[in-house]
Amino acid sequence: MTRPVSFASLRAIRAASRRAAMPSPQPTHLEVARAMAEALLIGFLVGAQREAALGERHPGMRDFLLISLVGAVCGLLQQPWFTVAALLSITALLGVFHFQIQERTGITTEMAAVATFCFGYLTATPYASMAIAIAIVVVGFLEAKQSLHKLIRETITVTEFNDTLRFLALIFVIYPLLPTGHFGPYQFFFPRQVWLFVILVSSISYVGYFLTKFLGAQKGLPLASILGGLASTTAATAAFARSSHENPESLRAYWRATVIANSIQFPRILIILYAVNLELAQASVRPLLAMCAGGLLLAYLLRGRQELELAPQDGDDHVELRNPFRVLPALKFGLLFTAILFLGRAAAANVGPDALYGTSFFAGLVDADAISVTLSDLLRHGNITLRTAVGGVLLALVANGVLKTIIAAYAGCGRLSPLASLTRRKLPQASNPRFSRKACFPIPPHLAL
Repeated sequence: MTRPVSFASLRAIRAASRRAAMPSPQPTHLEVARAMAEALLIGFLVGAQREAALGERHPGMRDFLLISLVGAVCGLLQQPWFTVAALLSITALLGVFHFQIQERTGITTEMAAVATFCFGYLTATPYASMAIAIAIVVVGFLEAKQSLHKLIRETITVTEFNDTLRFLALIFVIYPLLPTGHFGPYQFFFPRQVWLFVILVSSISYVGYFLTKFLGAQKGLPLASILGGLASTTAATAAFARSSHENPESLRAYWRATVIANSIQFPRILIILYAVNLELAQASVRPLLAMCAGGLLLAYLLRGRQELELAPQDGDDHVELRNPFRVLPALKFGLLFTAILFLGRAAAANVGPDALYGTSFFAGLVDADAISVTLSDLLRHGNITLRTAVGGVLLALVANGVLKTIIAAYAGCGRLSPLASLTRRKLPQASNPRFSRKACFPIPPHLAL
């Protein structure tokens, strides 16, 4: 048995029908003028580029100006049938014009004209600024025709392109499919956090590869190390350690990049502390800046020794490039990171929240930034003293350095000894036959923080 429709429901339905039948508010003269001016600008930009690049016997600036204005008129009228008719007419005219010229091979100009119509339409909507921005980007791509052809056909290899697809699949295919939330004992397993670490390791390795390829190791690796230090020093250490294992002849270059990345961690922590607790930041500024200065000094000394060693062989630095992305090493780092997460959570749970130094150490194994923010909050609420908070921050950084030393030993070689790296006076050279793929990646623990 069906329920009868109430009078209130009927009134609501009639009101909705009246609202749907009401015409949309008409644009003001100022809005019409603004949309037309923006459409003219878009048509001018695209048309000028196509006319300058192709010359006669192709749609030129006046054609693109008219196409963009027609799109703006369609956007102002908001009549779907009129918009479809205008777009079909423009497409038909472009098709006839294209087939009348026998030597034409591509359809870039025709597609640019259709895009110009769409950009003109958007100028009459709330997305007008976005339309102009996208139009500028499109003009940039059209102007960079020769550079793009050279990049795709000559510069980028098939291996690099395939590795780029795999790298993008990590981010846009696998990551969204992972479940959210914490799982397992002590809630240690957070799939998205672990996979984010895998993405960070892969990103630093991927970006560092292309920076080194296009800028050279002398400029590319330091820039990649700075970006890695800002993103994640743990991921940067893992990425550079893996690269040193795959390219043992470039050991010193990757060692220097790792030192730079880890030196960036200290001012990054200091900025975080200034944002959350000014008192703790002021108390920590001297030790943090001192550690940063020590790391940068070592990086400078390594640069001088690297140039001295490479000068007799070649004027440039020697970094042999192989693959920008490999799936298996990234997955191994994810498993290692998961194991360390479990150990850190278990130790912190068993030690208890009252033992602050122990908690800081074990939490620092996972994330030095997070424990620094936690200590700042405890200090702000008067739960701990300033001296205890500073000690906890420094102890977390020491623990984070221990973690990265383990990761460097795992990624660089299984025979890494931190004590040996402290006493080593001379690194093995690429010409030494004993300097094989298993060469150690020396990271002193006091500089691997």
